[in-house]
This record gives sequence, C-alpha cells and structure tokens, in this order.
Amino acid sequence: MKSRLWLFVFTAIFQILVVPTVKSAELPVVRLAHAAFNEKVVALWLGVEQGFFRKHGVEVQLVYIRTGPQTIAALSGGEIQIIYTIPSVVLSAAASGMDLAMFGGIVNKAEGDIVAAPSIRSPEDLKGKRIGVQSIGGGIWSQTMLALEHFGLEPTRDKINIMVIGGDQSVIAQALATGTIDAAYLGYTFSSSLKARGFRVLVDLGKAAIPYQGLALIGRNSYLKQNAAVADGVLRGVLEAVAFVQTPARKEAVIKSLSKNLRLADARDAESGYNALQWLYNLDVAPEMTGIRNMQRLLATTNPKVKAVRAEDVVNEDFVRRVRQTAFYRELVERGKTR
Repeated sequence: MKSRLWLFVFTAIFQILVVPTVKSAELPVVRLAHAAFNEKVVALWLGVEQGFFRKHGVEVQLVYIRTGPQTIAALSGGEIQIIYTIPSVVLSAAASGMDLAMFGGIVNKAEGDIVAAPSIRSPEDLKGKRIGVQSIGGGIWSQTMLALEHFGLEPTRDKINIMVIGGDQSVIAQALATGTIDAAYLGYTFSSSLKARGFRVLVDLGKAAIPYQGLALIGRNSYLKQNAAVADGVLRGVLEAVAFVQTPARKEAVIKSLSKNLRLADARDAESGYNALQWLYNLDVAPEMTGIRNMQRLLATTNPKVKAVRAEDVVNEDFVRRVRQTAFYRELVERGKTR
C-alpha cells in the first residue's frame, strides 16, 4: 500500500515538475537575425523577454548581424531561419535567384531624422559635405537617399560624399558627434542625444510622406511553406509585443528593454524611442507594396538586375491573412481601441 502511495506521489511530482520542461524543450527553435540596432527592434527583444514567442509555440533565438548581405549569407547557409530586415535585402537576393518572401511588415513607413552638424542650417548646406551610412543598399542608405531626393539633391551632381562608416547607429552617431561626418540618418533614440547638443534635424522622415517599407519578417519560401505553424508563431509573438509596446501600463518595461538592449546611459534617450514607437508600430502588418516598389526603384540605381524582380513575388500575404481571421488578432485590436 505504501509503495503504491509513494508511486502515486512520485508520478504526480514528475508530472508537475518534469512534463512542462519536456514540453518546453520540444518547442521548435528558430534563429531570427536582425541587422537593425535601434528602437524598432524592441518587438523582437520583448517577444523573447516577455515570453510571447514561447506562448505561441516557438523558441526564438535572436542573432544580431551587422549588415543585410551577411544576414542573407547566414540564411542561405541555414544558420538562420528568419530575418528582420528591409526589402532592399530581399530584392537584391531575389535578383540573384534566391527565393525569399516577406510575410509580415512590422514598420511600414519611412521614419527617423536626418541629423546634421550645428554649422549646417539647411539641406542646401549639405552640398560638398560627408554623409555617413552603414552600407550601400541598406536601410540607413535607402532612407538617406530618399531624404536627399526629397531635398532635391543628387550626390554626384552636388558633390555629396556618401561615406560607409560601418557599425551600428551608435557608431554613426559617434562619427557625427566627433566631426568625422557632417550628417547622417539616425533613428529617434540616437538622434535625441545629438539634438540636445545642438545638432540640427533637417527633416523628420516620419513627417515627409515618403512611401517606404521598413523592417519586415522574411524567410525562404521553402522554409515558410514547410514550417507555416512556426512562422505563424513568430508573427503572433511580434504582434503581441507590438500591442505590449502600445499599452501605457507597460511603458516602464518597454523603456527598460530599450535601455538594456541599446546600451543607453541616459533613460531619456529610451523615452524618445518609446514615444516614436507609439506611431511607428501598428497591428496592420501587411507589407506595403507602394513602399516596396519605391525601394526597388531606388535600389535599381546601384543594381540594375533588381528592375526585373516582380515586387509581388517577394511578398507572401498568407500569414497576415490567416492571423487576421483569428480571435487572438481581433482581441488585440479591440484591446487597442480601449487604451
């Protein structure tokens, strides 16, 4: 009798302590890479920190890779399954024959500041000056080029030196602060500290009405078809993180995540990024086709092969369409209306 009782107790303890661990270990692992390093990545950081990805059945491991081409190489080699990057990376890869698709547009608009040294008072003063970018063809480059186009400037004609600085936005901000460059595109978190030091914002791209597709979730078509449930889980986790960011009661947790992951010394810089995210993020995560085509037009100036890519072929709307039909998505939308 005693032995049976102990067996029962042992079995109960085993089910309580061990079974959840086994189930947890069975979650599919997804390595998700991002090349961006700014406030727009917080949906991924929170997805991990708050357990949203795990809640939706996916174990996400985030990997920071400095440039878009490097993320594509990692994706091609199988080290990475999903990337969080901009359409130019996908369009360039598609022009080379790689079968990629965006399945969720997380930032569907142009945003960020073109910040210049205090001596530069207007866009005209950029003629003959040095503008820093992370890489040619990347997100910082594309928004910089769209800003110059918005100003009516042309780098070759106006002798504007587009300098590849490398590194993330913190490195570019430092290059601007030390006078290595005269101007640069910066996200709102990094531009705020420079504005406080007298640097000028020549344009806030978020107010310039420039069609643009920003950061999106992207995977190989073959992987997305074979792992639809995994991609659904990633998309749901990001959506829940977006809703979390836009919940006022969660502000402290979002600020904490931004400060930690961006290694910010001043919490006021995180506050600037947090405020921007309230309009940058949206629960409507269908990729923005007009913005993708605008990016394609721009990228074709450096890679003519991109012209032959059909923009529709690098977008898979099945995942967004499917999640919109769920009670989970409807609840997120309704909750947003009451904030």
